[in-house]
Amino acid sequence: MAITVKNAKVYSQGKFIDANIVIEDGIIVSVGDKIKGEVIDANGKRCVAGYIDVHTHGGWGKDCMDTSKEAIDTICRYHLYTGTTSFVPTTMTASTKDIDKAVDNIRKYDDKYSRILGVHLEGPYLAQKSAGAHPPQLLMPPSKDSSFVWNNIDIVKRVTLAPNLDGAKEFCVEATKKGVQVSMGHDDSIDDEIYACVDSGADSVTHMYNCTSRPSRRTTPKKHLGLTEVGLIDDRIVAEVIADDRHVPNALFKMIYKLKGAKGICLVSDSLSVSGMPKGDYYLGSGQSAQKIRIDDGVAILPDLNTYAGSVTPVGKMVENLYGIGIPLEDCIDMCTKTPARLMKREDIGDIAVGKLGDINILNDDLSISATLLGGVLVDRESLKNNI
Repeated sequence: MAITVKNAKVYSQGKFIDANIVIEDGIIVSVGDKIKGEVIDANGKRCVAGYIDVHTHGGWGKDCMDTSKEAIDTICRYHLYTGTTSFVPTTMTASTKDIDKAVDNIRKYDDKYSRILGVHLEGPYLAQKSAGAHPPQLLMPPSKDSSFVWNNIDIVKRVTLAPNLDGAKEFCVEATKKGVQVSMGHDDSIDDEIYACVDSGADSVTHMYNCTSRPSRRTTPKKHLGLTEVGLIDDRIVAEVIADDRHVPNALFKMIYKLKGAKGICLVSDSLSVSGMPKGDYYLGSGQSAQKIRIDDGVAILPDLNTYAGSVTPVGKMVENLYGIGIPLEDCIDMCTKTPARLMKREDIGDIAVGKLGDINILNDDLSISATLLGGVLVDRESLKNNI
């Protein structure tokens, strides 16, 4: 079955061109003058690859730690509605038993809406001093127990790790060998520990400037760089950035962008279960690890700790925000398409080009989502909101 998106300003291989996009059996087969099969008229609107979010905890009232099919189904619908056609569900620090249950629930889900690229374990390998919204009593070093990661190697594709923990370097070696992408974050590290992990395969920083270490001393007067600084200056490292003008203010983003460029930045929502919900009081996680959070003024906070709990802004909205402060549109798009695709080693997504999956966002002039195609199928966006 073929479908053509015609009369489009297509962002393909680094530039906008006037072209038609032909998709057959879910795969892009032509970007040019050809027309085949059913036709969708883009009416001159911009067409970009479907957005990719490699760090998200949920949406529309459901959390990735929930253990029901309905929860994952709702989260997938939320992301597809926002133009995110591929994502990596992210778990919260909890008991290994609870994490196993959440991972198994995601494993059993039969993709119907936004594509699941694997699971991201954010915790329990985090530092006590930088726990953020994670329950500190459940944190531990990888040297204590990493068996539950390897037991779920079929679905776990990312792990956040604090480089200062016992066994961090060894974990990075094993994870890299097994094809698991290691991101460093929630840490109390110094440069020696960070570089040891990078040399062993770690290649990203989890939500830069949020629970990432700064210059510090240990037992001598010598001052060491922290993860924030190493992440900014080392080209081997991709920086996750929550570009919602709150977790990372726009002025600070401009500095990160100046140092890293689009290839070194991966926009992430770090979106919580409350994303897409009206403001009010909610809970993060479930069971004994659940924490009270409040959504207000476009962000989620931990009212008891007076700190951010996570974002409620999808990556598509971050594209709009960054373009509004003068970041080139091509780079805004690359940071939530090409860069995350490369980070996840997925060559089938992240661009509109022959051989890629037919995941496409058609944008309005203000860069909001006009329409989305998933595998060449036009999404009924309004139906996604049913039962919310």
